[in-house]
Amino acid sequence: MHVSRPESAPARPHGHAGAHPGGYPGARPGPHPGGRPARTPGGHPGGRPGGHPGGHPGAASVPLDQRIVAATPRPRIAGPLALGWLQALALACALLLVGRVLDGVLAGASPSGGVVALLVVLVLVAAATAAGSTILVQRSKSTTERDLRRLLVGELFTVGPLALGRERTGALVSTATASVERAAAYRAGFLGPIIASLTTPLLVLLVIAVAIDPLTAGLLLLLVPLIPLIIIGVQRAFRSSTGAYRRSAAQLSAAFLNAIQGLTTLTLNRAATRVGDELRVRGEQNRRNVMRLLAGNQVLILAVDAVFSLAMITGAAALAVWRLGDGAITPGQAVAIVLLSTLLTGPVDIVGQFFYIGMTGRSAERELSAAIAMRAGRPAERPATGEPAAAGGPAALELRGVTAGYDQAPNILTDYSLRVEAGERIVITGPSGSGKSTLLTLAQGLLAPREGKVLVGGAPAGSADARAELAVVEQSTFLFTGTVAENLRVAKPDASDDELWAALEAAELRGDLERAPDGLATQVGESGLALSGGQAQRVAIARAFLRDASVLLLDEPTAQVDLRSERLITRALSNLAEGRTVIMVSHRPTSILAANRVVRLGSVEPDAHAPVDAPPAASAASDGAVSPNPGGSPSVARTGERA
Repeated sequence: MHVSRPESAPARPHGHAGAHPGGYPGARPGPHPGGRPARTPGGHPGGRPGGHPGGHPGAASVPLDQRIVAATPRPRIAGPLALGWLQALALACALLLVGRVLDGVLAGASPSGGVVALLVVLVLVAAATAAGSTILVQRSKSTTERDLRRLLVGELFTVGPLALGRERTGALVSTATASVERAAAYRAGFLGPIIASLTTPLLVLLVIAVAIDPLTAGLLLLLVPLIPLIIIGVQRAFRSSTGAYRRSAAQLSAAFLNAIQGLTTLTLNRAATRVGDELRVRGEQNRRNVMRLLAGNQVLILAVDAVFSLAMITGAAALAVWRLGDGAITPGQAVAIVLLSTLLTGPVDIVGQFFYIGMTGRSAERELSAAIAMRAGRPAERPATGEPAAAGGPAALELRGVTAGYDQAPNILTDYSLRVEAGERIVITGPSGSGKSTLLTLAQGLLAPREGKVLVGGAPAGSADARAELAVVEQSTFLFTGTVAENLRVAKPDASDDELWAALEAAELRGDLERAPDGLATQVGESGLALSGGQAQRVAIARAFLRDASVLLLDEPTAQVDLRSERLITRALSNLAEGRTVIMVSHRPTSILAANRVVRLGSVEPDAHAPVDAPPAASAASDGAVSPNPGGSPSVARTGERA
């Protein structure tokens, strides 16, 4: 969307000026699910160190998630299996009938109309079952793909921004698209048909034993064990090369997406041509690797197919001649044995499918399991009951003896306590790394404390009741590709146009959109890049209006805009704060002046700014708590060395 920019600030560049650890200078790691871009190691603890190129490390060691198996119920596998058996039985009966017709012709009799009709029916049944199996497999694949994608997306949504921030966007996109498609093709489109193909020889041999000659069937049975041995050999031969190809393709996809997302920064740093050349070289190398792999695979597959088929058909022909010479079978039955032996080679015909679909599908399942396993590190969904109520009712936000940090890093907060009463406006300040944004992350339930409790409105942070109380405005707003109206309705899907305009007016953005030709239908562009930084931030504020939550968490919402935009955003936030509890991370003097009290993290001298509004009484907790403001200036709490 291109709204006219009254702000003096230019449109936000897509990417950062510094070198990105993912491999390209300035490549931005993609939209962050929670709205906040991942922080680099030099900024916030717990930031993204560049992610895992091309996928999930250790995917091969992650056990297969049983929900992936459950996404394809047994009937979806049993249907193609049953149709495969029926097709093989119809073909076997048709070939037997051909042998009997041949015996009749050799005896001087013409085939009757009933025999011809039965032969036609058997052929039609075989054709119908083949077509039905194809249709059933396609529908099953589509359904399984949908279910797997829902499973993956649902798990990723519950993981939260902190865990996802450590993964490269390209790798996640590759997992959610190509890996899901391959896993669905394997589960729904491959298992049933391959089981049918592997068991068909037993069915055909049973037909030969009952209708022609048990001895011939028994001798041919000795060749059947070669089928699984061949498939196992092919699997072992190409397991490592298949995994290497999948990793290479995923890495190329992730690198390409990173380059696209950081294109502006690459261009400004005159690195676009160089990165484009690097991608071209990597793409050509990947193509050559794939073609070399496919060429080797095809040679081996064709060799195995030819050797086994030749051995099976030659063996069947030799047995037929031998038994015919002994007078145990008729000439027509001998011909039928040779024809039926072609059905015994069917399993070897699927060796190629096993490589293309089976092995890549199993590799994709491991990638999906690794992606789903990220949930193991997230804070669990906690019940909203069972917390004792504090005297005077629950606080809007309360931290009780909280110790918290990211992954294996040292603690950011240690035995920290804070109580924020309903209706308070507090500002959290402190040096970088002192735990300001960590505190907001704890309040949102995105980070579980190592010790202590975090309560929002008396409910554990992260619970459904706690989330219902919160609205968040980050310093870097994430907007979905689409219209302004669509982005606003994320907070309230059933909001009317009048409600949207009211929210935009409160956010000081109505005038800009009224001057735009498309109004609410104005396109915001990918990640909101068609808007200026200030306009995008005010869209986020309007979204928070529609959210109508009782507690506002504001993480330096004016940090990345010019002075005029800051004034507009400050007015919008003042409108939004009416009747709500506000907890803001900020260093701006205007924000500190408007606060009831200031909470300082780290060794920082207290501030003496006077508050704008008379503060309500605040209960003091242990370290880091804020005392009531008896003298008219904002109360200040220091954590000293504990932060």
